[in-house]
Amino acid sequence: MHGTAVAPTQFPMQMSSRKKIGSSCGILLSLALLSSCSADKKADAAQPVVRKEGSVDPRPVVVDAPGQPYRAVPVSGGARLTGTVDFDGPMPADSIITIPPEVQGCGSRVTARAVERTGTRIGEAVVWLADIRTGKALPTERRFELANDECMLTPRVQAVLAPGTLNMASEDVAMHQNHIIDVATGELAGIAPFNDNGEVVPFDRLLTKPAQLEISCALHPWSKAWILAFDHPYFAVTARNGAFDIGDIPAGTYRVKAWHPRLGSAEQTVTVAAGQPASLALKLGAVAAPTPPAAPDSQ
Repeated sequence: MHGTAVAPTQFPMQMSSRKKIGSSCGILLSLALLSSCSADKKADAAQPVVRKEGSVDPRPVVVDAPGQPYRAVPVSGGARLTGTVDFDGPMPADSIITIPPEVQGCGSRVTARAVERTGTRIGEAVVWLADIRTGKALPTERRFELANDECMLTPRVQAVLAPGTLNMASEDVAMHQNHIIDVATGELAGIAPFNDNGEVVPFDRLLTKPAQLEISCALHPWSKAWILAFDHPYFAVTARNGAFDIGDIPAGTYRVKAWHPRLGSAEQTVTVAAGQPASLALKLGAVAAPTPPAAPDSQ
């Protein structure tokens, strides 16, 4: 072998030094990889949650999240609360929707009523006791319906119990695609597609807690409905003459709220005595709700 010979004692020492260097590099590399992985995990955790297609921005809601569960108790000599809901302000006008010829099954025109009313008395307003936490037992029947009828959703406004089941149906030969939005979160909570009349789409996991839902048809943007879900039975929807009636209320003082999707909300306090009737006049109009989007070719 040519070249300078290496002393036997030097070779092991060099190898030992290289092993130490290699070991140190390996440790540093491992630490770098762990740091990188940790950084990746932190970066992944910081990524925004991907929202469902069709979701919108969250909006303020009128249904309060309860601070404690509702509890059924015996109610002896419950009070009855009756009253009316009025609107103080200019009434929004109805819309006449001209249906394009290519849209089948809705006829040539649809009248979208802005407000069901008798004079200034407002129908389709939800009235409820906002802070009641004990009272009469909940009814066992908790199935509610919402239907596409003549290219409009009906009932347009309803109050329901949660938990419950919502059956969406269609009485039209027209196609519909109903989108359900949870107003508080903006999330698309469900889609109900319809191709013909007589179809029913049940939602048994939609009404699980107090919520404010907005339903619209993606194919007919003038067709809208609203649902307020409560965990107690002390609510009502006003008739066309603005009247409401809520019974079997335990004696006490309560906040009473009223809400209409086009005309805003109102709130008053009422004290009811055992077995005694009480009356309340609520007036909307302090803050009007946003106007639903106009349909194409409306006039």
